[in-house]
Amino acid sequence: MAKTISLKNIHQSFFERSILTGVSLLFTDQERTCIVGENGAGKSTLLKIISRVVEPTKGSIDSNGHIRTYYVSQEFTQIQLEQTVAEYIKTHAGVGLLKRVYEYSTALGFNVSHVADVVCHRLSGGQQKILALSCAVATMPDVLLLDEPENHLDIVSRIELIALLQRYKGGVIFVSHDKRMIDSLADRVIEVADGKAHVSEGGYQDYVDARLSRIAGLQRSYDTEVKRIKQIQDNIGILESKAFRGKDVSKYLKTKAELTELKEKHREHARPEDRKTKIVLKQSNESLHDGKLLCRITDASFKYEQAKAYTFKDISFDIRSGTHIVLLGRNGSGKSTFLKCLTGILPVSSGDITWFDGVSSAYFDQHAEFNPDATPVEVVEEGLSVSDTKARAVLGMMKFVPQKMDTPIKMLSGGERMRVRFALVFGANPDFIILDEPTNHLDEITWQILLDACNASKSTLLLVTHDYEFIEELTHKTFLLIKGQKITERQRDLEELITELR
Repeated sequence: MAKTISLKNIHQSFFERSILTGVSLLFTDQERTCIVGENGAGKSTLLKIISRVVEPTKGSIDSNGHIRTYYVSQEFTQIQLEQTVAEYIKTHAGVGLLKRVYEYSTALGFNVSHVADVVCHRLSGGQQKILALSCAVATMPDVLLLDEPENHLDIVSRIELIALLQRYKGGVIFVSHDKRMIDSLADRVIEVADGKAHVSEGGYQDYVDARLSRIAGLQRSYDTEVKRIKQIQDNIGILESKAFRGKDVSKYLKTKAELTELKEKHREHARPEDRKTKIVLKQSNESLHDGKLLCRITDASFKYEQAKAYTFKDISFDIRSGTHIVLLGRNGSGKSTFLKCLTGILPVSSGDITWFDGVSSAYFDQHAEFNPDATPVEVVEEGLSVSDTKARAVLGMMKFVPQKMDTPIKMLSGGERMRVRFALVFGANPDFIILDEPTNHLDEITWQILLDACNASKSTLLLVTHDYEFIEELTHKTFLLIKGQKITERQRDLEELITELR
């Protein structure tokens, strides 16, 4: 008999903002369920409620019999960061499962037995994630609860994680934006939107089809309401005149209340969009011609102080305009270090990195903070030193509707704030753009907007991402491979490069 977790009429609010409204769901220890939705929709909140990390404002959670769950959050807490790896394993798995934890971590690409005495905050994000996932799987709960388990994992580790979870005998409930992971694991997909949970059976494409059908219905309802608003506005003057003379007063008041309600609803919610929309980014006429030399790297090496080995050693290659470069490497191989050397944040230990005169550049910082009371228009105006009209055009390219352009940053979703960051990068039309793991934590709409922006851009891109489908969909791409202290150019198929990285 399957063990179950039942959510009944769940409501959740934070600071008077309603996140979930009347959600009822059933999960079993034999299912693989993916939770999707836009950033800020309530996916992580729902997962925390299922795991009983968060108590709902209203509603109940029941289970038939004793069901063991294990929750893995997106990031380590401060307490966890201060533990050594050995202490973390003892706390979250137990010393009796050490061998199993080591086995799973090795399979995922980072043998934690080699760093038992290292404090967790010294591990990279990917290494922390492997440690957490290895402990979770080692305990073999009835249901694994994983919040974006693919984040920070390199592309090989993601593939190994999928294989590990496919073999896992219990249930898995996971939040993910990785389409390959969803298609490989999910028996059903739950989309959290507008406080509700919409269930579709099957994998990713089944979910997309169900969502497009639902949105088409919402669009028809919205268009019907627009016609109704116009009809009422055309007739309200006549009803008001009659009411002034004492006739049909109740009809006038009822119609006026309906008009107010419809207008308020449309002020809060724009017409629903499907995911087939594409964006086109206009480029500066001053872009460099394809193939022009932007940067030359000559015999460059880097080693951290007190480190025994070089991160990279004696590397030489050129970066030219007109290409989309994907930097591939395992967790801890030195990708972020190389980017810091490239931007001048870290000086190389030997050799040269030479940028040629007149090359403009932009760096995507997913953690950039904005004035919470400023609007996207104000942020882009100031950040790009452009007019109000130009700022609105740039935000329009990032699929902002006019209403959202004038909404304070603090009222935007996580995905919308990420789009403001993309607007600052792509709107500058630089010659060279560095994107360091921009696909982390992206909802599907923002993921598509970023992909379209990259493919439309005439800027040279240097991109670090572990999202297989994003890399596959990227056009005009070439690869840099970082492995064994070397960074080399590659013109091979992605699958071949993944095999080479194993």
